[in-house]
Amino acid sequence: MLNIRIENISPEVMGTDRDLGFTFKEEKWLDYRKRWDNNPLMDILEEAPLQIDLFAVDVCNLKCPMCVREAHINGNGYMDVNLVKKIIDQATEYGVPAFNFGGLGEPTLYPHLFEILKYAKDRGIIDVNIHTNGTRLSPEFNKKLIETGLDRIIISVDSNVKNIYEKIRIGANFEKTYSGIKDFIDQRNLLGKEKPHIKVNYINTDEDDPTQKNDFINYWKDKVNRIAVLRYLDCSNGEGEVYHQKNYEQDKNFCCAELWRRLCILSDGVATICTNDMKKKYIVGDVRKETISEIWKGERIQKARNFHRKGLFRTIDKCKNCPDSFDPKKRN
Repeated sequence: MLNIRIENISPEVMGTDRDLGFTFKEEKWLDYRKRWDNNPLMDILEEAPLQIDLFAVDVCNLKCPMCVREAHINGNGYMDVNLVKKIIDQATEYGVPAFNFGGLGEPTLYPHLFEILKYAKDRGIIDVNIHTNGTRLSPEFNKKLIETGLDRIIISVDSNVKNIYEKIRIGANFEKTYSGIKDFIDQRNLLGKEKPHIKVNYINTDEDDPTQKNDFINYWKDKVNRIAVLRYLDCSNGEGEVYHQKNYEQDKNFCCAELWRRLCILSDGVATICTNDMKKKYIVGDVRKETISEIWKGERIQKARNFHRKGLFRTIDKCKNCPDSFDPKKRN
């Protein structure tokens, strides 16, 4: 029997949120998140994806050792702002509810960041979210970011200990980053806003000793909405595979739910099968030549869906060792 996993493999821990259910309670949000769960389970293919993952930036200000881009991706710069707007315009025409600005590079380096986030909100995107390393957060930057109407911000921090943080986030300054995050939280709270919803990420580099993880959670749990604990991935070959292999076993009946949810577009306009396909192993289209809907319902991505539906995900080279297909081993 196929295992279509609709839940996130990275467990979330409650911070200031009262529960770990839907992030917001507006009717439009609830409808979008219900489709997020139901579409993969019921094999519902809409005219366009539920979320565009736009990786418009492929340069970064850090050199993190676990990042795939350091070994295999050359930074070419930024997507043209007019192409970004074209993608957003198409997304709103098709009713795409979510727009994620992040990915391969550091999105806060994008020269037109505030303009694009506000443009997406003004065009009616329900869930505009950004994934950042947090190093550029500062009082002035934070004010502008909040003013865009941003719905969610996810900040990869990974440690609340200076020497560990700076060893992981090479090129970052612990005090500066933490001061910037604190100011962001304070500015939002002083405005009495529930948005942007704030989540911090922790990469679990030591699964055998939970001390650092627990310290991290205890530090942040009364400051941010949620904390996510991410698996440590081995990106040495540019693929992002499970690092602590001894703790996991692959589910041979795995079927990827993201094929019914998300479309990843890289800075050159190429669309790939997965947000983890930085080597462009499985290209499904090009937004400079095709519409989002044409790519989403195209032959290449539909072929991948069919393989997954038949339990044959391992026949696709990009999918065969996907970390999402690995479950923690049951401990005696």
